[in-house]
Parts: sequence; structure tokens; C-alpha cells
Amino acid sequence: MVHKIHIPVMGICYTADTPIRVAHLGITSVISLVDDGLLEEYRMAYAERLGLDLGSPQTTRIGRIRSYLDFIADEVERKFTRLCACRFDGGSDKDLYFLMLPLDSRLRVEYDGIFAKTGLARIAAEAALTEKMEPGEIQANIMVGLNHDEAAFDAVRGFAASKVAGALVLSAGVNLSVFEEIAKCKDFYRTGTRPPKKKIILKVSDYRSALVQGRYLAKKGLEVYEYRIESGVNCGGHAFFESKKLLLDVVREFVEKRKELFETTCSMIAKFADSCDAGDNDATVPVQGILPPPSPARITAQGGLCAPEDIAQVLSLGIDGVGVGTPFLLVPQATSVDKETRRLLASAKPEDVCISHASPLGIPFVNLQTSTAARICEQKIQEYFAPESEKSGSPELKPGFPCRQHYLCQNIPGFDHPVCMASREYVMHRLAEIDALEKEDLEACKMHPYNADVEQSQPVVHEKISQEFDSLESSIRRKYDKLRRVTLSRECICRFLGNAGREEIREKSPSLHYQPECVAVARGSQPARTREPVTICPNPDIGYFDREYTLLEMMQHLYGTGKRLTPKGKPSAFEVEERLLKNALL
Repeated sequence: MVHKIHIPVMGICYTADTPIRVAHLGITSVISLVDDGLLEEYRMAYAERLGLDLGSPQTTRIGRIRSYLDFIADEVERKFTRLCACRFDGGSDKDLYFLMLPLDSRLRVEYDGIFAKTGLARIAAEAALTEKMEPGEIQANIMVGLNHDEAAFDAVRGFAASKVAGALVLSAGVNLSVFEEIAKCKDFYRTGTRPPKKKIILKVSDYRSALVQGRYLAKKGLEVYEYRIESGVNCGGHAFFESKKLLLDVVREFVEKRKELFETTCSMIAKFADSCDAGDNDATVPVQGILPPPSPARITAQGGLCAPEDIAQVLSLGIDGVGVGTPFLLVPQATSVDKETRRLLASAKPEDVCISHASPLGIPFVNLQTSTAARICEQKIQEYFAPESEKSGSPELKPGFPCRQHYLCQNIPGFDHPVCMASREYVMHRLAEIDALEKEDLEACKMHPYNADVEQSQPVVHEKISQEFDSLESSIRRKYDKLRRVTLSRECICRFLGNAGREEIREKSPSLHYQPECVAVARGSQPARTREPVTICPNPDIGYFDREYTLLEMMQHLYGTGKRLTPKGKPSAFEVEERLLKNALL
């Protein structure tokens, strides 16, 4: 990799086409494979925009994932080949490729040196430098803990069948069945003739989890290419407070135990390979001649690293790279975000990002409270608690949301089928359940022994008992109102996290199958479309970026080679992380 900075997966759509935007410039990025239907929408939109014949829409999840990844790989190759054919003139995209590198990068030093040459020496230097260029890697993220209708299995199969020679990032828990599925694909193994064509990256929040997963994969003869350490609380999206470990502490532990991890997994891979060669392994192995890796896995870190000094501090510990996500949401050259959502991000303050109950998984969720989805949930809460005479009766403000995609459905007591906790079905059931529990507690309160003596007591005692009863009743009502607010706060994130991408597609590529919206609405051939709610979940640092930026501006800011884009008084990523841990939801 030419860069020490990569763009990690963000939401469902925000990095869905990031490789097309930045891979030819040497930057590695990660696509989410959660919503295969959305990936197909991207593929069709690009086909329209580029005038390509990509065939008919795919009808299976595996087919949609494979086709989209194949398209991404082809498009990155096309753009990179075209970039390499450009001349160095100081202002081309080929120059941009090198201008974004840190000043001490070997390629950057060579690039700066070619301008001192002339004639044949300059031509030879340019050709030699061009030969050393390489595109950023295409990586794909699978949330292994979410396997509704075998979604994670299908994502593995789609990635394995694609022509992408990148890495599969495994996140959101441990699913040994997904590891078993990966073990069926020969491209994930290192053999005597080649390194793995497709690599494995484990996204982890502590060393113990990495060791457990790395050992299990090694037992199957599979190596981990990279351990990607992510802050449990300062990465945006879901927050995990269980480990109570700070990013710097986890990174130090990984660096200290890097050799131990490498030797442990290598010996296990070698043992597996020996058993296969001896015919002692009953499992079906897709390749022969498996070898352990020659060097330790890469170690990278991410989570709130949005300032050059924070990045430098983490890299100084001896790791190989960092992931930076949130600031790129304001870089149109890098991420897929519609204009309205970018406007909200640019105007956001640090306090607009908070730990919420928005996730239907019941896990704390670092969320932008000014997003359209968060505002709709707040309107639903206001509608629910409003007096009957003041309710609007709007169907859009009914509790819960229609469950269209079912990615986050779970087995919940009281239902004979998996349901999502943001769905209208569940929310109405839960609100009725809360009503019943509240009524039961209020009845128990009225039956308290001291109530029987109220009428016979002295006036002063009578008043005191009445006050205590009112206070207890009020406390009960507050308790259950809080539960109602939590229930009504949940957003349909498996749809809403992809809506910014859908909106951007509509802004850029009105489909050929229907008229451009403004024309159709004016002609009366279709009604004005209601903009779908958008959930977006940056970390609090988004409050220190206040406009859209170019890719060059952002990369130079992060490397500390250009104008600083955040105030110097901004709290460090590590201070923010510590504060979030202290203020964690109980």
C-alpha cells in the first residue's frame, strides 16, 4: 500500500462506491456488503452514467454482490490505467496521486525529484516512477454477526466468486460458521506458488478477541492479513463499552504481543498443512501445499483519528496504518452522501453527535441528532405524548417504521417469527406491553398498606402520605415514559443508513426508465417524491469540520503536510474516547 491512511467502511452506503472514486489514486477503502439491493442500484446507476451495458439486474444476493464487485474491479483498473498514461504536468490527477502522499514517502521524494531533471533523464525518471504506482486496495466488509437468511454466507460467496483481489473485513462479532464458509474458498490460502489472492482482515477492539479468532482461522490453515483495531466508542455508529479499554492501550498490547501472535498462528497453520499432506485431515481442503505467512500480520487502528497529531501519535507506536472515516463524509470526491446530508454534517456541532438508542439491536449508537431520521423519530415521540386534541393524525408519525429489508430481525419473546425492534409491529407490541406493566405497578402502588389508613390518619399525616403516594406514582410514570421514548427512538437503520446513497444516485443519475423528477412532477405524470429519512453516524469530530473539502485538502490535513482544517484547541481523539467511556449509557 502506498498510503498509511485508508478509508474504513462507513454505514451501508457512504463508502459503497469509494474505490471507484479514490482507488486509482492509491487510497484503499472498504465497501459494505450488507445491502446487496443497494449495490445493484449503484451498478445500474453507473451503467447509465458511463453508458455501459452491464446486463440485466441480478436476481440473487450472491449474484448482486459478485456483479457489483466485478464492476468495481473493472472500473478501478480502467481508471488506474488511464491515470498511468497521463503526463506529469503539476496539475493532473497523476500529480495528485503523489501530492497526497506524506513528504517522507519514498514515492513522494522521487516525484519531487523529477522536476529537477530535463530531457531523456526526465522521461526515464517519469517512466520509472509510473512503474512503481499501484492502485488502492478494494476491501469489502461483512458484519458476521448479522446472518439473517444467510446474508453473511452469501456475502462471503459473492466476494469469493468476484474478480476482486482485495481483502474481506470481518466485523460485528464472531461467527464460526462464516469462518467455515471462508475455508471453502481456495483464494484465501497461501500455497507454495502464490500468496492469498483474497485476504482476511479482522476488525477487533481488543487483543483477546484477535487471538481467539486468529487461532481458529489458523486451525483451518487460514492466515490473517491484518488486525484492524477499532475504538469501541469513538468510531461512530454502534458503540461497545464492554471492554473499557482505550485505543492507545490496545494498540500497545498488540505491538508488544505481535511476535507471539505471529508465532502462535504460524505453528497452527503449519500443523494443519502437515495433517493435510499426511492425509490425516478429514475436512475437504480446497488447495494443497498450504504455507504459513513469512511475516507478521499488519496492524492498523481507527476511531476518531481526525487530526494529524493523533495520527502521528498512533503511528509512532509501531503500527502499519490508520483508518480515517468521519472527515471524508465532507469530501464529495471520496464518499457517497447527498447534498442535504452533507449540509447537515457541515453545520453540525460536536454536541450534535451523541450516544443514542437509535439502533434496533439495542446497542448504544453514536448518532447525528440533526439528521432527518433522528428528527422524524423526535416528531414521532412528540406526536405520541401529545394530548389527543393536539395529535396530527399523520400516518408518517405512527410509532415504528415499515420493515422492508429485515436485516436486523431477531428472535424476541412474544413473537413466533424474527422481528426488528424498529418495526411498527414490534414498537406497537412493546408500547402495549409498557402500558400493561405501568398499569400493574400503579395498581400495586394503590394497594400499598399505607393507603388503607390514609382516611383515618391525622390531617398532617394524611397530607404527608398523599405526597409520598403522588411522588411514587409520578416516579412510576417517569420510568415507563422513559421506556416509551427509548422504544420510539429506534431508527430503521438498515434502510436509513443507505438512503443518502439512494438520494445521491437520484441527484446524479435520474434513471432512463422514468423521466427526470422535476420534469415528471411538472407534467403531472408522477407526484413529487418524498425524500426518504437518512441516518448518519459520524464520531463527534464532525463538529470541527465546517464545509466540503477536496480530497487533496483532506489528505494533506491528515498527514500534516498542508493547511490544518480543524482548530488547534480541538480535543484529541484519546480525550474524546475517554470522555465517551465515562459518560457511557448504563
